Amino acid sequence: MFDKLKTYVIKFLKITIPLCLGIFILYILYKETNFNELWVTIQAADWVILFLSLPFCLAANIIRALRWRLLILPLGYHPKRSSLIYAVLGNYAVNFAIPRGGEIWRCTAVSAKEKISLSKLIGTLVVDRIFDMLMVALVILLAFLLNVKAFSEYVHTINLPGISLSASFYTILCVTVAVVIFVFVRFRENKYIKKTRDFFANLWKDMLSIKKMDAKRRFLIYTFAIWILYFFYFYITFYAFDFMSHLGISAGLFVFAISSLSMGIPSNGGLGPWQAATIFGLSIFAVANDKATAFATTVFAFQSIGIVLTGLWGILMLSMYKNNKNHIKL
Repeated sequence: MFDKLKTYVIKFLKITIPLCLGIFILYILYKETNFNELWVTIQAADWVILFLSLPFCLAANIIRALRWRLLILPLGYHPKRSSLIYAVLGNYAVNFAIPRGGEIWRCTAVSAKEKISLSKLIGTLVVDRIFDMLMVALVILLAFLLNVKAFSEYVHTINLPGISLSASFYTILCVTVAVVIFVFVRFRENKYIKKTRDFFANLWKDMLSIKKMDAKRRFLIYTFAIWILYFFYFYITFYAFDFMSHLGISAGLFVFAISSLSMGIPSNGGLGPWQAATIFGLSIFAVANDKATAFATTVFAFQSIGIVLTGLWGILMLSMYKNNKNHIKL
């Protein structure tokens, strides 16, 4: 009885804590906002361009499903492409209701429809996410390299304590790295250290599984294609606002990198952290706070509606599959 109650409490907290976090962040962002001015700015947006951004996300998620299939094929299963596409689309709709719940849902749904081991599907999902993490790291690195001057000027402008490009900063960084290495070597038999080492060892093992794949080149092409499409899905929206259209592609890449990093924070589809990261990123390029807030509000709301609608369509199609033997094969 106690164990069942504990399980329900944990599930409840997993849903409510991210939602409360998102609402709190939104409160901080909007507490001094003039909503009349905000609405005027939103109305002035070019809605045609906003609509034109949606196919980029749809294409990226379809390619994500095709990439996922490449990870499943070496396991001896041959799932229908359509099943995987519907599951990936539904994944993002579920994430709006249950943070991070979409990943488990899509594995469970495909496992049931295609008769594939759930544990093996979750293993492929881990590899899928590892390469996403690597791409986010690559995007962040590239974004900072292309915007070193703008970021440095911003840091010096706000004069944050503890942030310095001086020798002391790099000394502290090197000492921190040295301490971490020492702890891992000196206390390698500690159970927490061993768990951490095992975690990274398993990640490395999962990455090496790509070597067994016949279509390694196609996997990498899909990976880059996904993130290029995600970038244009975001960047094209700059041209929907007069005050954003002057920002170049390097600025767009920087803001995209910051907003992508924010998605690592558990929240309902990015609610809260995404807007905060986007507004912060735009502030570095001297976009006024009220304008940046209007941009983040409009883009998040509009694109979230698109994601939820396509996701619900994917869930519906996947649910119909079990009663439809003539299901369309893509």
